[in-house]
Amino acid sequence: MQSILLTTLNAKYIHSSLALRYLQAYCRVHSGLVLNIREFTINEAREDIMAAIYLLQPQILCFSCYIWNITPILDLVMDFKKISPQTVIILGGPEVSYDAESLLQANPAIDYIIRGEGEATLQELLLALTEEGSVNQIEGISYRQDGVVCRNQDRPLLKDLDAIPFPYPADMQDFRDKIVYYESSRGCPYNCSYCLSSTQHGVRFFSLPRVKKDLAFLAQQGIREIKFVDRTFNCHEERAMEIMRWIIGLETKTQFHFEMEASTLTARMMDFMATMPAGKFNLEIGIQSTHVPSLQAVNRRSDWGKARDNITRLKSFHNFHIHLDLIAGLPFETYRNFAGSFNDVYKLQPDVLQLGFLKMLKGSNIRETAPEHTYIFQEQPPYKVLANRYINFAEMIKLERIESLLDIYYNSADMMQSIAYIINRIYNDDAFHFFETLASYWQAQGYFARGHKKEFYYQYLLEFVRTCHPDHTEIINDLLKYDFIMNNRTRLPDCFYSYNPDKFSQEIYSYIKDENFRSLYLADRLEQSNREIRKNMHLEYFRHDPETAVFSPSLIKMIFIYNPVKRKVVRKIRV
Repeated sequence: MQSILLTTLNAKYIHSSLALRYLQAYCRVHSGLVLNIREFTINEAREDIMAAIYLLQPQILCFSCYIWNITPILDLVMDFKKISPQTVIILGGPEVSYDAESLLQANPAIDYIIRGEGEATLQELLLALTEEGSVNQIEGISYRQDGVVCRNQDRPLLKDLDAIPFPYPADMQDFRDKIVYYESSRGCPYNCSYCLSSTQHGVRFFSLPRVKKDLAFLAQQGIREIKFVDRTFNCHEERAMEIMRWIIGLETKTQFHFEMEASTLTARMMDFMATMPAGKFNLEIGIQSTHVPSLQAVNRRSDWGKARDNITRLKSFHNFHIHLDLIAGLPFETYRNFAGSFNDVYKLQPDVLQLGFLKMLKGSNIRETAPEHTYIFQEQPPYKVLANRYINFAEMIKLERIESLLDIYYNSADMMQSIAYIINRIYNDDAFHFFETLASYWQAQGYFARGHKKEFYYQYLLEFVRTCHPDHTEIINDLLKYDFIMNNRTRLPDCFYSYNPDKFSQEIYSYIKDENFRSLYLADRLEQSNREIRKNMHLEYFRHDPETAVFSPSLIKMIFIYNPVKRKVVRKIRV
C-alpha cells in the first residue's frame, strides 16, 4: 500500500480543514484506502513544512488549495519535486479548479489537478495510481501525459450527499481549541457574481437524520464553536428551524455559527428565533451594500429594507451575536455611495461589522466581466480589487485604513461608551465621517503600519479628541477611562486624568473589610485573602456618569470587580 498524504496550509492555527477530512473519509469507506492528514499554517516557515512532509515519505502528496495558501503551496511543490521526484503530486480546491491547464503548464512539478468536488474524483484517481490503472476516463481531472497537458470531462455534482461519510474521528481531542467546520448543504440559491457558489446551480442537502446524528456527536466533544459553511443556512426555512430546534435540545456549551440571508426571514421564522436561548448562536449576515444599482449589478437579490427591519428585530431579542458584512469595490458604488452603505449598516449596531474588499476570484462571473467596469485588481492571490471606474486607488487606501480602525475601535468592543458618544454627539451619527477623520489623524501622526500596545489605542483616541474636538476632552477622558477599566485589569495609563484621592487604595481595603460589602458583592471570594481580593478590584472616581455621559456636580465613585482569569469586569458597584 502506497503512502498517501493529504495536507494544506490553514490561515490560522485555530482553523481546521473540513475538505481534507471529507476526502479521507470518502476514500476509506468507499475503497479502503488509507490516507494520512497533516495540517500546517501559512505562518509556519516553509523549510519546516518541507521537512515535516519529507520525513513522512509520502508516495502520493495531495494539497488543498485556496487563495490564502496557493502561493506557498506552489513554492513547496516546486521544491519538493526536486528532492523527491518520484512523489506524485496532486492539487485540488477552488484556487486550482478554474485554470487547471495553465497551472500545469506553468508548474511542471504538478502531476494532477482535481477540478470541482473532489471526493469521488480523488478516490478514482488514487485507485488508478495505486493499481497502475488508466486515468484517461476519470472525470474531473487535468494532468500531464507524455509532456502534453490533458483535460478530462467535468464530473457531475454528487447527488446523494449522504454518500460522503461523517468526516471527523471518534476522538476529537485535537479539535478542542479549534473551530470545527460543518456542512449541512452545498450550493446556494442565489447567483451573486463575485461568489464561486454562483458557478453551481441549486442547493443539495444532507438528510436531516444524518445532520442530527452528526451534530449530536459533535455537541458531546467539548468543542468551542461549530461553524456551518452552508452558504445560506436559511434557504430552506423549515429545515433550518428543525436543525436549530435539535441543537437547542442538545446538552452542550458549544456555540454554533450560521450564515443567513436576513431579507428572506419570514415572520414565523422571526417569532421562532425570538425564543432562542442567549449565547447559543452566532449569525453572520452579508449585506455587502445598500446601494441598489450595485446589488443589481452583481445579481444580489436582497431587499435592504426587509433585511434592516429583520436585523433590528433580531437585535431586540438579545440572544444572538450578529456579524454583518460589507464589500467595498462593487460596481457603481463610489466612495461616497459606500459611505452611505457603511452608515446604514453601522446604525444597526451589530456586534461585528466587517469591511471586506471585493476579490476577483478565478471562475467568478465578475472576473469574466471585469473590463465592463474597468476593474484593476491584484495579479496574484487574493486578487483584491485596487480600483475601478467608480472608486480610485487612493480612496481604496482610505477604506483599508478605516477597516483597520473599525476593528480596533468598534469590533473589539473595548471602547463602546466612548465610541458611541463620539459618533452620536460629536459626529451626529455619521460613523463613516468619524472613522474617516480618525484615519486622517492616524496618518498624520504616522500610527499606521506600526505595532502598538493595546493601551496606546485609548491614548491615541484621547489625543484625537483633544486635538480635533477639545470641548469634549473632559467627558471623553471619563468615558475612555471607564472603557479601559471595564476591559483591562491592569494599571490605568498615565494619559488619563484621575480624580482619585491620594489614599484611595486604603479606601478600597475599607470596603474589602466591610462585612456587609463582602456579603453583598464578594460572596464568591470569601475564602480569598484581602490581598488576593484587592488584586481583582479597582476603585475610580468620575466627573461624568460613564453610563449616561451626564455631568455630575459631585464625583461619582465606582468599584469594579474583575474575573481573575479573563481580566474583565464581572461586577461594577456605585458606592
